[in-house]
Amino acid sequence: MKKNSLIVGLIALVLIVFSMPAVLADGPVDSRAGRAEVRYMEGMMDHHQMAVDMGNDCLVKASSESLKAMCQAIIEAQTAEIVQLQEGLLSWYNVQYAPMPMTAMMEMMDMMETMDGMGGMDHSGMAGMPYTDPPMMMGMMAGLNRLEGSQYDIAWAESMIDHHDDAIHMSERLLARVPESEGHENLRRFAQQVIDDQTAEIAALENMLTEFAG
Repeated sequence: MKKNSLIVGLIALVLIVFSMPAVLADGPVDSRAGRAEVRYMEGMMDHHQMAVDMGNDCLVKASSESLKAMCQAIIEAQTAEIVQLQEGLLSWYNVQYAPMPMTAMMEMMDMMETMDGMGGMDHSGMAGMPYTDPPMMMGMMAGLNRLEGSQYDIAWAESMIDHHDDAIHMSERLLARVPESEGHENLRRFAQQVIDDQTAEIAALENMLTEFAG
């Protein structure tokens, strides 16, 4: 009787192990949820890199010391999170991905313009047009290069609020599209942390805007 109970117990254990979702094995999720995870990680890395680039611009141009402190905090936090996302993407999906900093984008544009000047490329009249927003920044820094002092501080804070809001929506979308039973729990926790942290930073930036207006 004891032997039969032991056999039944072993069979039950085997069934439980083989019914566990792939996430518990810390491997790739081969489904729509897995594709959503990859899109989120790559997209959030690009999004974080934009915030880092905006932060670096802020450190140079902002007049408010409290805003500069916020910018430094954003740079440090989101640089670390980019590394975290890279590690997860490589570990779970064997995908290597690195976002391109704004400085590298600008170097590419300079190279393209040089080639245009040598007759090597044709951009249908676009060569030589002035940029008011660094390429690939999706409007986040639109017009900031034309502003100084408190005007720059206000515009930068407003832009970062919008940027953070986008990250929150990206994270909420991941949580909605990747069920707990399918996705990597670590990534779900990461997405929730993004929501919590950036909601708090939006509130802090809104307070700064009130101070700047006063």
